[in-house]
Amino acid sequence: MLRIYITTLIITLILISCSSAEGESNSESLDVVTNSEKIFSMEDFYSVGFKDNRSYDVSELPGASDAVFGFWGKTKSESKTYEIRIYKSHEDAVSLGESFAKEVTGNDAIIKSSASSWKEGIKDRRKIGGPGSSGGGRSGTFPRYGNYAIYGNVVMLCEGTEEIALEICWNLIEEISN
Repeated sequence: MLRIYITTLIITLILISCSSAEGESNSESLDVVTNSEKIFSMEDFYSVGFKDNRSYDVSELPGASDAVFGFWGKTKSESKTYEIRIYKSHEDAVSLGESFAKEVTGNDAIIKSSASSWKEGIKDRRKIGGPGSSGGGRSGTFPRYGNYAIYGNVVMLCEGTEEIALEICWNLIEEISN
């Protein structure tokens, strides 16, 4: 009896360690900044079904040629919101766009107009939660975008918690890359 118990315990521990190692390697493989040989335009996003809600005035967003708030998902039920910012090159996206993306993503994102470096579209970068939303019973205004990705000349802000937003970015990156 003790032998069966110990064998079962060892097998369970092996299965748990293998499954957690897989989860870790998956999140580690998703980079925040990745170069691409292709220069993307908003047309590349529209061609895979990205729907825009509004385009922003980029005159005060250094180096950007386009910035669009919209949504995409392989199915309607999988649809998430994104903010897509287009730059001339990967170097411009990183050097000119990354600090603006960091500022408005994550749990500590700046979502008040008075504190934001680029005020255009600030209302779209927040979401309202009520009792019971987000599982915590909190109410108030929260950051919409948990993370960002820079892929080639594109800076992409992605909906979701910090833990899952990068994966949401990569779902769209994989779609436009094919």
